[in-house]
Amino acid sequence: MARAGGFGQALAAVIGLVVLAAGLSVGVMWAGDDTAPATTSPVAGTTTTTAPTPAPGMRERPQAGWAVASDSGRGVMVDFTSVMVGAARFRVVRLRARSTLLRWHVGLGDPLAWSHAPADAGPSIDWPSEGRAGVVAVFNGGFKQKDDSGGAMSDGLTLIAPVAGRMTIALDAAGHWAMGVWGARGFPPAGFHPISLRQNLGPLVVHGAPAPAVSGPVTAWGSPLGNVPDEPRTGLGIDRQGNLLYAATMDHVAPIQLARALVRAGAVSAMELDINPFWPILGVTLTPRHHADGYYPIGLAASQHSAQVYDTGWIRDFFVALAEPSSWSCHWASPGLHPGAVPQAQRLRLVGQCATRSSASTPTSTTSLP
Repeated sequence: MARAGGFGQALAAVIGLVVLAAGLSVGVMWAGDDTAPATTSPVAGTTTTTAPTPAPGMRERPQAGWAVASDSGRGVMVDFTSVMVGAARFRVVRLRARSTLLRWHVGLGDPLAWSHAPADAGPSIDWPSEGRAGVVAVFNGGFKQKDDSGGAMSDGLTLIAPVAGRMTIALDAAGHWAMGVWGARGFPPAGFHPISLRQNLGPLVVHGAPAPAVSGPVTAWGSPLGNVPDEPRTGLGIDRQGNLLYAATMDHVAPIQLARALVRAGAVSAMELDINPFWPILGVTLTPRHHADGYYPIGLAASQHSAQVYDTGWIRDFFVALAEPSSWSCHWASPGLHPGAVPQAQRLRLVGQCATRSSASTPTSTTSLP
């Protein structure tokens, strides 16, 4: 948990979306305007998503109030907006579940067992593997291990034992996500086999509303600098369509304000990520990055670090969002774990009828910030 300021403006430009169609039969948490909504289990904090087969012509459509950062033949990949809670402005970035995938990386020194993580989940973006798909967004993870925030697992290797009752973002071998309370009935969802996970405290948002604990002692949500309760805060949520929402502000806010920002952005479940001015870091691209030689035009103004720290190595854990191929006839996949859950690097490969990398994402530009 550590230092920085307010929000900035992002760039301008507009795009038309090109759509390809066909059915893709993977265990993805489907989302989008044309799909069934996510279903929330009776257990507090647990969100699961059904997986309807996309019909021909379906795509991820732009939505009023959200600016498109990147798109491909599947439609929108990443879009973003601003949410005001009182005088605080939050940047919210949305990863569409049908057109992106997610990976989790350890930091250089945290968690303590970081050096044991497979190479693809190390302290920097794995360009030989993740660069093939194309990086579309990066953002910070949770508290330091010493702050007792919960467990962590990387490519099947348990770095910190998961803690029952803690809110968890879990990822399977193909980079699809699920969020819920560890140990609660219905989480992980049936048929979802996590190989990576990150916990951070208890639920921030439950069933589309701030969790009751958010109104309790602020110290339960991290140790603010100088014991001043309002701090820059970041969080992660899932909406009713299964899309992932990252929310951040460099304004000084209470946990309830972060929860309200995520709810206003559409989250039905959410968890807090890191806080204090030093740790919030966000980078969003306009086209997928395939090498460590570009930059992130959309970020978090007044952040103390450029998102390019993730290109070469960073001291804390972080998430990398990648582009699925434009074509619905193939997708990025990983080897999965050997029998007995032996940890192994989850290097990406194309599965399906995409012959070359040129059939991967072919995005365009971005619209202006709402």
